[in-house]
Amino acid sequence: MLVAMPWAFLNRPSIQLGTLQSLLEEAGVVTNVRSLYLDFMEHLATKTARLPEAERITLEGYSQIAAQYFIGDWVFAVPPFKKLAASDEEYFAYLRREGVAEELISLAPRVRGLVPEFLEACADELLAARPSVVGFTTTFGQNVPSLVLSKMLKRRDPSLKIVFGGANCDGPMGAALHRAFPWVDVVVRGEGERVVAQLMLDLLGGGKVRRQPGLCFREGRRRVVVEQSSEGAASLGEVPFPVYDEYFARIQKVSFGPEVMRDVNIPFEASRGCWWGAKQHCTFCGLNGSAMAFRSKTAERAADELLHLARKYQQLSFQAVDNIMDMRYFAEFLPRLRDSGSDLRLFYEIKSNLKRWQVRALREAGVVNVQPGLESLSTPILRLMRKGVTALQNIRLLKWCAEFGIRAYWNVIYGFPGEPPEEYERMAEVMRSLTHLEPPSLIRLGLERFSPYHQRPRDFNLEVVGPRAHYRFAYPCDEATLSDLAYSFEYRHTDEREPETYTASVRQVIEEWRSSYEAGRSSLEYRKGPDFLVIHERRAGLKQYDYRLGETEARIYLACDAGATPASVSEVLKEKGDEVETEEIESFLQELAESRLVYEEDGRYLSLALPANRYAKVSDA
Repeated sequence: MLVAMPWAFLNRPSIQLGTLQSLLEEAGVVTNVRSLYLDFMEHLATKTARLPEAERITLEGYSQIAAQYFIGDWVFAVPPFKKLAASDEEYFAYLRREGVAEELISLAPRVRGLVPEFLEACADELLAARPSVVGFTTTFGQNVPSLVLSKMLKRRDPSLKIVFGGANCDGPMGAALHRAFPWVDVVVRGEGERVVAQLMLDLLGGGKVRRQPGLCFREGRRRVVVEQSSEGAASLGEVPFPVYDEYFARIQKVSFGPEVMRDVNIPFEASRGCWWGAKQHCTFCGLNGSAMAFRSKTAERAADELLHLARKYQQLSFQAVDNIMDMRYFAEFLPRLRDSGSDLRLFYEIKSNLKRWQVRALREAGVVNVQPGLESLSTPILRLMRKGVTALQNIRLLKWCAEFGIRAYWNVIYGFPGEPPEEYERMAEVMRSLTHLEPPSLIRLGLERFSPYHQRPRDFNLEVVGPRAHYRFAYPCDEATLSDLAYSFEYRHTDEREPETYTASVRQVIEEWRSSYEAGRSSLEYRKGPDFLVIHERRAGLKQYDYRLGETEARIYLACDAGATPASVSEVLKEKGDEVETEEIESFLQELAESRLVYEEDGRYLSLALPANRYAKVSDA
């Protein structure tokens, strides 16, 4: 039995369970799946259905907690896993310091009160199926829900074998989980495809568990921890297509099914690891853990799998779980999707150094939502992150995404070691020119396990203070164990900097930017005429104006679509028989920069206006 607990997102089946079910059945292991996060939402809805509307627990309430996994862990930290505190005021005070909304703080204990009955029902359902092994997939906020239910199962049936796997089990976290919670028989650390089939056969056969890379298990009273090995990583060509039958059957039975089905995003996987991180690990990134090496499916295999899932489940919205797109996919994978004749809607994580034709290729294939990992609009700060891109490239991608109707989800992260405080004033000034483009969220730097900042904090003038405070409210463990279990950590800058003191201007501009953008009050567009160009200035906070550029001026402006130097613009003009001195071009571009119609960086000029005739924006998929 494979189980996915809250707080998985309701509109996505579990790709972990779908893949393992397919793999195990190929190996002859009879496997069932339970998407118990759907059951939990049904439980919440049913138990609060007769309350006044304002007191009912809705899909929105579930989603709010799912997005704050440290709250989700606390909600499930109930007996027999953890004794309830005499008072929760200390925890609520912590949430307030973290900026959590009062509405969510008041929701959490109401949800927690409904957890014990739900867990008892889950234990009844699972044990009634008489499984020999129950496997839990755990990522972010699924850890504590999985631990408490597995403990209840083990108490009621000591012969049951409990197995944990998933991102929360990678590296030291998995070893600590196995050490701290003795009812967990086996922990699979790292990728499971090469080890899970043999592991299950060993457990079902009642013999000894064979030593395979990454496994933690017990031989009598002795714990066995087998080292992880990148050599044991699965070839993606041998990973079977995931099976999502149970999720779609279950969603048809719950009361909120029709509402969720409108927003279902099927997870699919075309690659693992990060090709950029393998070359130069971004300083703050803890993704990929022990498996940074990049591997991808062939374009044919990836396209076949996605279209197979679309056909089988009659769905067209997909979410790539890849950390980054294989650059080779622009040549074959995306064209295959484009030419399939299907109106797909895809989410993908991408790198921001794309060319215009590549952004167009994304849109033509159905990629309408992206997370490009921009993180900043300051080239010096981007260098500190080792992002390998410039602010100009980031702004250019935002512009092209807007032009081709792709929504870009992005953040400005602040608080990097060594960042120049004055860059935030400069960045705020740049942002005032970009209010016609997708706005970011502002997020303080987090310290994640597996990141260079966590692995070598002294190299970056950081001090790791300990695991983030929320862990001690959810786990019945000492500080040393929490440090091994934790994925995120408290830290301080050894140079005593306080980033909040120099980021106020950026925060204010982003709030104003988001407000004007969401209200549709900000635009900067150009329209082409015969031998002239009209630019309509309607950005929030700037004076409305219509600029009319003559033939040569229009050519100069349009030549800056990807960012250009005065010298390169001069070459473009010469090809059209238009001889203009480089100094004149530079002077004109400087005027445009002062008018905020172009962005200038290191002598390169990027036009900012969008064509009036462009792809329509697609709503969230």
